[in-house]
Amino acid sequence: MDIVVADGRGPGLDVYVVVLSTAGNQNYIFGSNKRRENVGASHLITCVEGRWLDAALAALDGPGDPRRDWRVEAQGAEVVTANAGGVTLLVRADEPGREAAVKLVGDITEAALREAPGLDVCGVVGTEPVPWGTGEALDRGIAAARELLAVARMRRRGPRLRFPGVPIAARCGSSGLPAHRAVRFGPDRAPEARSAPSVAKLRAFDAALSRLTDKMGLADTEAARNDLVSVVDHLNFTADWVAVVHADGNGMGKVFQGFADIMAGATAREYVDALRGLSEGVDECARDAFRSAVDRLRGDRFPVLTKVPPVLPLVLGGDDLTVVCDGRVALNFAHRYLTEFTRRAAEKAGVGGLLEAAGRQGLGACAGVAVVKRQYPFHSAVHLAEELTAEAKSVKRELDQSRSALSFHVLNESAHADLARLRENQNPLEEGTHLTAMPYVVGAAEGEGWARRRHWSDLERRVTALTSEREDGSKAISAGQAHDLRSGLFRGRAAADARLAALTVWSGDAPEVRALTEDGSLFWRDGDEHRTGLLDALNAAPFLTPGDRA
Repeated sequence: MDIVVADGRGPGLDVYVVVLSTAGNQNYIFGSNKRRENVGASHLITCVEGRWLDAALAALDGPGDPRRDWRVEAQGAEVVTANAGGVTLLVRADEPGREAAVKLVGDITEAALREAPGLDVCGVVGTEPVPWGTGEALDRGIAAARELLAVARMRRRGPRLRFPGVPIAARCGSSGLPAHRAVRFGPDRAPEARSAPSVAKLRAFDAALSRLTDKMGLADTEAARNDLVSVVDHLNFTADWVAVVHADGNGMGKVFQGFADIMAGATAREYVDALRGLSEGVDECARDAFRSAVDRLRGDRFPVLTKVPPVLPLVLGGDDLTVVCDGRVALNFAHRYLTEFTRRAAEKAGVGGLLEAAGRQGLGACAGVAVVKRQYPFHSAVHLAEELTAEAKSVKRELDQSRSALSFHVLNESAHADLARLRENQNPLEEGTHLTAMPYVVGAAEGEGWARRRHWSDLERRVTALTSEREDGSKAISAGQAHDLRSGLFRGRAAADARLAALTVWSGDAPEVRALTEDGSLFWRDGDEHRTGLLDALNAAPFLTPGDRA
């Protein structure tokens, strides 16, 4: 597969676009409340752009080592992007090249069927050759291949149909699918029926631990892996509150869709190098921001009896992050991650520098944090975290996409969590009054307008006031007084401010009480509505350590 051309516009070279991706990742990872299965499933998804891709490339007849450095002009194949369970490649548009592309798709999808039953992996080879000339032509070719992938996925049966329940089989105690085999977890437990997907996820657990040690900045040693096992078991068996943190970059879909405009006039080579640089740059920003946030938790002496921070990254690829962690560290972790991601994206030439040079806004991120009881259904917590992320993304509309924001909810009920219903229940019957100030802006933001009094520092100020102690160790605002203010919020603005006035008289105008007020009231005017941040602070107080500066 040797081809050499004079430059990126050289005649005589056409390429096929190859696209593979997973689908239903959240359901695949979070369909079980078993943390070991969650970790194993996460690892199996990364095999698509990792081990399985490497093995498929190694099977091609082409020089170059490592094969990720292949270039389509020289070796006839090239990896453009590979992360988050998705791969985009180019191969030379001749008969051997097309055969190699089809084989590569077949090798990866077959590996998924054998090693990760239940994982939905689909791949296509573009039907029309794309001229290796301009970036615009290549962009159209990649878009056409992605549309073809969507059509191919719709025409095939979903992965759950691969596991018929006839003949009658026992049901898996984890996934509900037909059992594949009995699994023994220890001498003191009876064997349990497990489906093929559950068994595959459990088998992948040990390999996943090695990957997690790298993600968390630990040495890949037996001791480090045992420390991570203790985190998994803590989150599965002993943690009172567990949180799902979901974070997503702002507007990355539009950036990739409009990449041809960003790279207007570029050659195909310039386009591919810039696209790869952007994809890898965002991936690196997320990875480094995660590690930095974990390192800060390690320095804080986190309030959990595990040797390493109780944080497990189950999705960490591209601009996506989904983490399960102990509820007591979730808000601090999410704030630090957003701060670090935004800073690193702005400083990286292939990300913020590229967008700035094209006259585009920078890249921020938004996060949702769902704090739930350990026994709460995991998939529902993930759904709530995703809804909270969508709520936080209103920062793009109100400010711009370079800003970051965070929404959270502490769920005290066991019913299915629908964010619209939860927010409605947080509001009193008084028209135009809202008891939440979410989302909270992370990082630099204007002091007036929409961001006024809904910055992260405002939330910290209110939490500090609620948790401050006097010299004798007593709370400046007692639990009873805080409860009285909370119940007053649901009676309307007048009743809430009357209780504030009574507290002010009792405390002698204490600075902690003043820190809860907005010009003498618990509420401030937000356009035609009134808002308060007190309820947010009351809910966050057990889970947030104020003074967190990333």
